[in-house]
Amino acid sequence: MLREEYNVKIENALEVEINNAEEIQRQRMEWRRKSWTIPDLRGGKHTWFSLVVNLVKLVESGQAELDVHPPNIHGVSNPQSWRIYASFLKGLGLVNNQSGSLYLSETGLKFHKNPTKIHLAELIQDKLRLFGEVLKLLSSNPSTVANVNEMVCKTYGLNWRNLANTRKRMDWLEILGLIEDVGSNRWAITTSGRTLLEDWCIVTPNALETVDSNSKDIEINETSKEIAILLQNLRNSPEMHRKRKTYNIWAPSPNRIDNLRIIIQAGLERINKSEFFQFIEEKFSLKTSSVESMLPFLKASGLLKEVRRNVYSATSAAKAWIETGNDLDFIRILHAHMQFVGEIILAAEKDTVRNDIYSQATLYGLNKEKTRWIIGFLLEAGLLDEPQYLHLKATPTGLRFVSNLPLARKPIETEESTKFQKENNENISSRKELNQIIERLANSSRDPIAEGKQPGAAFEESIAEIFCFMGLKSERIGGAGDTDVVVRWQDEDGNNITAIVDGKSKSSGKVSHSDISDVAIETHKDLNDADYVAIIGPGFSGDTIRSLARKKDYVLVTNNQLSEIALASDTIGLSPQEVGLIFQVPKGLSKLDELIITKQRKFEIISIIISRLNQEQEILGGLSARDIFFMSRTTSVAPSLEELLELVETLSKPEIGAIYSTNQIHTPENTTYVLGNAKKTANRLRALASTIDVALRD
Repeated sequence: MLREEYNVKIENALEVEINNAEEIQRQRMEWRRKSWTIPDLRGGKHTWFSLVVNLVKLVESGQAELDVHPPNIHGVSNPQSWRIYASFLKGLGLVNNQSGSLYLSETGLKFHKNPTKIHLAELIQDKLRLFGEVLKLLSSNPSTVANVNEMVCKTYGLNWRNLANTRKRMDWLEILGLIEDVGSNRWAITTSGRTLLEDWCIVTPNALETVDSNSKDIEINETSKEIAILLQNLRNSPEMHRKRKTYNIWAPSPNRIDNLRIIIQAGLERINKSEFFQFIEEKFSLKTSSVESMLPFLKASGLLKEVRRNVYSATSAAKAWIETGNDLDFIRILHAHMQFVGEIILAAEKDTVRNDIYSQATLYGLNKEKTRWIIGFLLEAGLLDEPQYLHLKATPTGLRFVSNLPLARKPIETEESTKFQKENNENISSRKELNQIIERLANSSRDPIAEGKQPGAAFEESIAEIFCFMGLKSERIGGAGDTDVVVRWQDEDGNNITAIVDGKSKSSGKVSHSDISDVAIETHKDLNDADYVAIIGPGFSGDTIRSLARKKDYVLVTNNQLSEIALASDTIGLSPQEVGLIFQVPKGLSKLDELIITKQRKFEIISIIISRLNQEQEILGGLSARDIFFMSRTTSVAPSLEELLELVETLSKPEIGAIYSTNQIHTPENTTYVLGNAKKTANRLRALASTIDVALRD
């Protein structure tokens, strides 16, 4: 009898555990499917609901051309153009855009037939993260906006710097009748709010925690028909592996997969290039050149297609990914179109150092930077883990996932892969000095008494050394009563800028809040009249230290990040002002990442220009930017005509003289160019650079 009761208890416990796992998985899917923000809706908040209802009515009646203004709307004195309203209506899935006009989607038609506040609340809950979750927090006790914001940030580990995100959610909850003012600036849930909350899927913090890399219970979803076809083509035709691309990869940071999801959502229906670019630029605060750099990747990765000239749409596979909201579907699409994706997981089956992965990548025609991007996606998707510094290992989920992928049986040897192997060998030789600094930095970051010196001394010295290598004036101070490292440079206007660095060497590999004294740092900052503060260590743990850094405007930098920036600085030539972005908060590191990608792309385009002229001018007598554009459309770089025009102008300047024009035509894109003495130019510039470099180090 006791045995039977025990078995029943075990079965019940297992059933509860399975149900909990399924619920957590459902919440994760819900979270991934949603966006962080609702686009702004112009006008006072008390007009928002009636404005949405009226806009939907006008779209249904066929009065919604993007570049015109809607007719007078009750309660709105000066209506904005439809283009302004479109971002909100599309964000909620109410409308689609075709040939410059809006029309109601299926969701929009349903709302048009039932334009109630409850219906609109359901739509916002379906699209927006932390909408129902804010309502849930208010279901216990009335609270102020500030208190709710504090609870949201603490519960979900957010770093919102002001109340705007929480206030916007509560504004919508108020006007839709789900919360009400109960006095003293406090808000409470209404009866309507409680009724809706019972049916909503609320994402709990448990669902967002990092999954244990040893877990074997993570569900791998069955992919959609559209994505399955891509993978089946690789299985049926192994020669298709040769067509997988090696294009440059770039996406806004952080949370790159989520950001790509937002970008592709904007292209679910046909969208013209200017509107698409405008959306991405405004959403992520990017320059047009950065979005231009991203476009070839979006197309090469199978996420976006050009349906006609300068008109784009998400591919059927990308639409399927958006529908599931599952990161693994994104990785499947990426693997089907890009070299060395699933293969990385297999290469990291056992604990593997990153450099070994980078070496294998060259056999597939990928350089280190492109490989880092793919690794980043795999880490975000939970398919790779970082067991220790500069090491990678496939997670159990990753190994199960890759077992169902069609993989290239051996590296595809191509002219491009051979070129990358040669470049990689040359870079290793030329970077001997920097590699020694990086190795010392890595070793001393986890060994406080490295080299037999005083605690932290070797780490602080290597920090100062690596900044000096990048062209900034850097000095290790150390000792009681002062900072560890002082870094100085001049900005573009010639103003002297100073930053102090607090170096933290930790054998555990993690710097926590208890290791930091903000009082001491502020004293050191005043003592050195510093503009910026950085804390550099092997890694950082806990929300408290991040909260302190946000509050005090300190930047947290790992020695791995610092090393990668130094490598990029050596490869593409970052100025001290550009390296100085490291210290800017809150987006300095992200801006520097974007800058590095942009510069790398320019060098690759220059390579294409010189290569094309070298190969073709003997036969054709010269090439124009337009000629090179058409010749290079199918390359991994796929430069735009605007990018080519900028760089042929640079290369033809007298101080460079790598190319020169043979005829001056009034249309720059048709001006033809030939090579000058390019080898002589390269030698001259190399000698000049070497002389300057030696003089600076004397």
